[in-house]
Amino acid sequence: MLFLVSLFTLTAVAQTTPQSTPQSAPQTTTANPNDDEQAEALFAGPLRSSGYGAFSTKFTPIQGQFGTMIGGYGGWFINKALLIGGGGYGLTTSINAPQRPGESISFGYGGIVLEYVGASDKVFHYAVQTMIGWGGVGFYRPRDFSFSSRSVSPVMVIEPSLMAELNITNFLRLSVGGGYRFVTGVELAGLTNGDMSGVSAMLSVKFGGF
Repeated sequence: MLFLVSLFTLTAVAQTTPQSTPQSAPQTTTANPNDDEQAEALFAGPLRSSGYGAFSTKFTPIQGQFGTMIGGYGGWFINKALLIGGGGYGLTTSINAPQRPGESISFGYGGIVLEYVGASDKVFHYAVQTMIGWGGVGFYRPRDFSFSSRSVSPVMVIEPSLMAELNITNFLRLSVGGGYRFVTGVELAGLTNGDMSGVSAMLSVKFGGF
């Protein structure tokens, strides 16, 4: 009888004791250091705005003769890298007109200017520019600057340039470079697109907020 009582007691205790269940080991994740990295972009982060302008002189052959063009450009400077603006140039040298004695060539154009400035804060750096514009080519008499409607032709100009720049002060820069002027649309007797297209050397003085 004592044996049966002991067996009954052990069975009751076993049924009331909670059984522990095996616990799985905590899972750990390894963070990838590249997850937080973002690709570099021109407009990433806060936008920094400023602006600057430039007086420019270009030396270029026109219809086989030496020509000088004076003008300038300027615009909105974004993140010390990209300029969006406009500009224009005009021929200041007297270039003899073909097949028209006593007359000279008139040439001017203006349009949109896009300029990328690399390492702008460095003393020496570079800039790449493209102008897309429209203008006119014509013949005039230097004595009275008179034109006729039949001696003027509208043209389109695309002019990429590459420049080296020097920071003189925080607001003044000197730029020297060169480019090529593509001119289309010339419809004048004795004058072609090739006569108005050509290489150019450029000297510019920039001023403003950089």
